[in-house]
Amino acid sequence: MTNQDLVLWQKLQQAGMVTGDMPNIDIQAQPWYLRVLQGLTGWFAAWFLLGSVFVIFKDLVREQSIALVLGLLFIAGAYFVYRLKDSDFIGQFALAMSLTGQSLCVFAWHELLADSTAAWWLMLLMGASLAWLMPSFIHRFLSGSLAIWSLVMVCIAWPIVWLMPALVVGVMAWLWLTESKWLLDSERVRPIAYAFSLAALQMHSLTLLNPKELADVGGRYQVSYNQWLISLNEGLLAAIFVAIVAMLLQRYRVSYSSKQGIIALAAALCLALISQEAAGLTVAWSLILLGFAHSNRVLLAIGTASFWLYLSRYYYSLDMTLLNKSYLLIATGLFLLLLRKIGHRYLENSDA
Repeated sequence: MTNQDLVLWQKLQQAGMVTGDMPNIDIQAQPWYLRVLQGLTGWFAAWFLLGSVFVIFKDLVREQSIALVLGLLFIAGAYFVYRLKDSDFIGQFALAMSLTGQSLCVFAWHELLADSTAAWWLMLLMGASLAWLMPSFIHRFLSGSLAIWSLVMVCIAWPIVWLMPALVVGVMAWLWLTESKWLLDSERVRPIAYAFSLAALQMHSLTLLNPKELADVGGRYQVSYNQWLISLNEGLLAAIFVAIVAMLLQRYRVSYSSKQGIIALAAALCLALISQEAAGLTVAWSLILLGFAHSNRVLLAIGTASFWLYLSRYYYSLDMTLLNKSYLLIATGLFLLLLRKIGHRYLENSDA
């Protein structure tokens, strides 16, 4: 406990946010290399233990029913191991156990995976349940991703598969915009929100493929050929981006009819229209906007990286000569600088 901690506690008391004496909390942060070493040790210990089990019961594990029971036992065991102690060794040991159990369950369902969507529904249920129950950020993120992609495989033969990016981006935006409501339960919801954020980029990248290429990615599964829904998907993504801007204006009590509100909505609408030509930019701008609004550097970094990737893809896919591409870049840059100048002048005149 330092003097800075005491001063901070007194300020919180004056603000009415805390009461009583400051608790004596001695937090000792371990060096990162020790945490990495503990995590690797947990993985080695888990794999040696699991390897011994598989060597002893290798003939029994080949039976699907036994593999399913053993997989469920491993998952249940991982849950109780997580509850033992909050340490990197325990966390990584339990994660290895859980992933092994999930792999055994998938092995038990592999015949259903080939013939129907029943196994994907089971994987969706398993991923969603583990994302909610397992007390681990990494495990919840991986389980949330499993649940999302299982839902995609369930819908892969339906036309709605081409609208999945917009649906996932909508859920992602709703989760981050309502962060203040689930902040007390952030250990459970935050990794799920990150899973939706990453899945939004991955799914949109898949929709840029044509049905034949997507069928190759999906393997032997029949893929819906309603590719005209891609245009509808881009329109929905544009609407979601404009809605994010509108909700942030409402949060910061900026009237839509004010000059700041008009400029923000007009700029959002322009960016949304531009993204209809350069597919993917709306997803990147949504991530950047949400990351900036919530001071989330991870979202901001993911959005910035995806922006340049989508922009590079659009640039190299243009059927133009390099000279004409250069002219287009110059014209775009000058246009954006002009819009920035007009916006500043407009706001200065409104303040005056």
